[in-house]
Order: sequence, then structure tokens, then C-alpha cells
Amino acid sequence: MSAQPIEVDLLVIGSGAGGMAAALRAQSLGANVVVAEASDQYGGSTAISGGVCWVGNNPKIGAAGIEDSDADALRYLEHITRGEVPRGRLEAFVGAAQRMMSWMESNTRVRFDPLVKYTDYYPEAPGGRTGGRSMESRPFDGAALGDELRHLRRPHPQSQILGKFGITAAQAHTMLAGNFRTTLLMGWLFFLYILRGFKRRRFGRDTHLVCGNALAGRLRASLLDRSIPLWRNARATELIIEEGVVVGAVLERDGAPVTVRAKRGVVLAAGGFSRNAEMRQEHQRHPIETRWHAGNPHDLGDGIRLGVDAGAQLAWMREAWWTPVTLVPKSDLAWVLVVEKSLPHGIFVNQNGERFCNEAAPYIDVVIDIYADQAKTGASVPCFLVFDATFRKRFPVGPIAPGYAMPDSAVPRRYREGFLERADTVEGLAEKLGVDPGALRATVERFNGMARAGRDDDFGRGASASDRYYGDARSTPNPCLGALETAPFYAIRVYPGDLGTKGGLVTDDAARVLDAEGSAIPGLFATGNTMASVMGPTYPGAGGTISPALTFGFVAAESAMASAG
Repeated sequence: MSAQPIEVDLLVIGSGAGGMAAALRAQSLGANVVVAEASDQYGGSTAISGGVCWVGNNPKIGAAGIEDSDADALRYLEHITRGEVPRGRLEAFVGAAQRMMSWMESNTRVRFDPLVKYTDYYPEAPGGRTGGRSMESRPFDGAALGDELRHLRRPHPQSQILGKFGITAAQAHTMLAGNFRTTLLMGWLFFLYILRGFKRRRFGRDTHLVCGNALAGRLRASLLDRSIPLWRNARATELIIEEGVVVGAVLERDGAPVTVRAKRGVVLAAGGFSRNAEMRQEHQRHPIETRWHAGNPHDLGDGIRLGVDAGAQLAWMREAWWTPVTLVPKSDLAWVLVVEKSLPHGIFVNQNGERFCNEAAPYIDVVIDIYADQAKTGASVPCFLVFDATFRKRFPVGPIAPGYAMPDSAVPRRYREGFLERADTVEGLAEKLGVDPGALRATVERFNGMARAGRDDDFGRGASASDRYYGDARSTPNPCLGALETAPFYAIRVYPGDLGTKGGLVTDDAARVLDAEGSAIPGLFATGNTMASVMGPTYPGAGGTISPALTFGFVAAESAMASAG
């Protein structure tokens, strides 16, 4: 250990949204803060994410022309969490999230804009809304970070257009239309990309940050404005506990042990355990593999382990922010299928050639359905996204651009061999997939009849406004339904993946970590995916992961500074 311990008021372990929010709020209250990041890049899974924050009755929703209330936000959360999260905890979250948002906008570089068309994931539920609660991080000029831009975790490859630049959630929605506006927008974005050539050469990457990179960049710039140090390559190995109080931690910084004593305590914001194979096998549904994770490769469960060593209780360890994914050759991150699953002219089938879910449902529910069918049939891991030539021509699928931009002849060989399966007939495709040809043909024929009628009598696809958000207006009478009738036919393999785990340390409304008896462990706080999620088994809407991280990081800082020091 270091001969002379470093002394701070608050030590934050983790540099995602929750960790940086905690550091900013604590410093504003007079604290001397250090943020410790285990890897060589900051931003965590936040930097790879969509950068959206879900806040009921948020400060900007009224100006967007949408009515909301605390009562409706709370009623909605109570309904979708099915009584499994105490009302008082949900109420505390609703109020604190609004307060956090207002403070961030007034005191940091963080800026959000409401997505007026992005529905809650269950908009028809009591208190639900068809837009405005999900708020997108405003784009940010990464050049403002200077050399720190080089250390920001890169965005997920699937968020980059042709591997070159990112687009906002609102722009992505426009892109799906496939019309003249799409062409104009693409041309304009390429023009702006060219104009950034000098900056790109200087920093070795595009400087126009969007989505999670924009949020992480804005938070990091705010830390720099306040001269809050962020140590990279500083992994916490143990907490320092004296007389039952957490008073610091031992870090391994650049390979050397460093003792950090923290008068006000430690905030654990080190993410979940999606990349920890042992923890996933112990706690989660089976089958499960770490390579199906689409977030931070360093999501190893360090914060949860430290909390358990301090006597913390755990909850929701079986759950994750589930999403169907596909595995792309030569990619370290799974590719999420949030958009593709909702589009017409495609269906999910299991290895028996049968549909088993509403493909357009919230992605967390689709994976739960995959596991339910796996338990019933043993035939859903992997399952398949099967689609026809109309889908292929109009829409992207994984890393493959729509056929109008990337015909089959231009698809790279690594995607044509072992990723994208193709056949001239449904039966021929079934044989390539190892599926009974007759069963797949029967499934397709039944689906086609329902698609032409515009009503999915089996699973209700397209009935919810949430289903239709990523639908295609060209497909009538239901934008989520389209017959699979145009050859050739295609398929990719689909796995039960995640954006991060949601089980972790049990905390109270003040973000204090609780022990097995339900008492707060003095000096120990948690947020983000290190904390057992306030959303319980569900997902309220886009940004349902980042909002609690920011909110309870903010609250943790206030709790720490209010405690006796």
C-alpha cells in the first residue's frame, strides 16, 4: 500500500453516468472528490448506450406540448412493477429524478431534449404516455474535451453510420422512413462529417458525439470544469471498514496499490456483472453467456463484490436489461435487435419453426419470452429472425445496410458465411437453419394471413403504440406486420442478450447500501447497475437504465454530504 494514504471527502468507484453524477453533486456541496475507473477508458456502459434518460413529468415535457403529472408517473411505475417495488421507493425516485434533471441542466453541461414521439414501453398502461418522458442527450462537440476525448469509451459500432459517424435517436427514427427526407438527411450528415475532417485527424476519431457518447462526454467536461480528478486504470480491490463504517478503499492504480481514505464514504457505481461468467451462471437464467452482452466489456461485478464483502444484501440478481441480440463476426460486442424485431416482413421463430412471442414488444419482454419458450420447448436459444426480400431491401439487419444501399453482392464475405443465411425458398432456408421445412412453411403462411388482415391474432403484434414506434408506415393496415412472400428469404440467429444486469446491492431511498437486516451500512452508497434496480423486473421506457443511475448518484452524493463527517 502507499506509504501516505490519499485523503478525500468522497470516493466514487466507476465513471459511468451514476458515478460522474455523484461526483458533480458532491463537489457542488463542498466535497473533495475522486472518481476511480478500473479500465483505461471512462464512460462505462453509458458511453455505449443510447444516452436516453426516462423522467416522468420532467421539467421539459410541458414545453413539448405533452401533459404529465407526478401522480400519473407514479401510477405508471406502480402498475408495470406489479407491486414488487415499494410505492415509497418509486415516489422518491420520481421526485429525485426531476430534481436531478433540473440541477444538471442549471449547473453542468448536461442537456436533454424530450423525444416527443418515443412512447413509454407500456403506453396503454395506467398513467402511461405516448412520448416525452424519454429524453435524449443533446449532441456534444468532443473537441471540447481536449485530449480527454481520446480516453472516452467508443460508441457501439452499430450506432455508427457506415462505421463513420453517429446519429441521434430522433434521426434514427427518420432514417427508417426510407423516403426523400431520409436521402436528404443522410446527405446532410455526410456533408457535416466531411467538414469535421480536421478535427477527426487531430483526435483520431469523429468529434461529433451523440447518444451515450454525448452524455458521457458532457459529464466528463463538467468534471473538468470543476477540476474533479478522474483516475483511469484504478481498480478498487477492497473497501476499508473501521468499526463498521466504510472509510475508503484500496485501489490498484497503474499496477500499484493506493489507499484512499474518504471521510464521507464511498459510492459504488461500477456497473453490473454482465461480463462475469461465474456470477451469471450462479444467478441468472440459463443458458447464458457473457458474449451476448452489448455493453461495457469491463462490466465485471466489482462494485457488487465489494458491497457483498461489506455485508450488503442483494436483490434482482436473476434480472437484466434484456434485449435480443445477434453475434456479428469479428465484433466484441453483441448487436442489439431493438429496431429489426419490430419491422414488417420479419418474424422470430424457434428451432421448431414456430413463432413464440410478439416480436415488437419491449425488448426486455422479448427475451423473457425467449427464455420461457426455451424452458417449454428447449428450442429458442438461439432462435431466428426470418425475413424476406422486401425486408432486406428496405431495412438494415445487424451490420448489413438495407439492400437498396448494400445489395447481396456487396455484403462482405464474413457476413455471407455463417451470419446471414439466404435461400430462394422458405423450405430451403429452413434446411439451412436445421428447422423442419413444413413447420416453418406453416408458420409463415399463418403469419402472412394475419399480416394481410393487419391483426396478429396469436401475439397481438402492432396493437400497442410502443410496438408501432419502429414500424413502417408503408406497411398497411399494420405498420408492424408484413407478409413474408418475396424471395429470396433470409435469417440471422438471435440470442437472449442484455444491455447490463439489473441485480445488485439493496439500497434505501437515500442510496445507502443496506445489510442483511435492512440497516444502512455507514459510509457506503450505490447507484447504477451496481444497485438493485428501482425498476424491479421491468423497463419503463427508453432511458430506464440511465435515469436511475443519474438520479441515485445525485442522491448518494447528497446523502454522503449530509452524514456526519
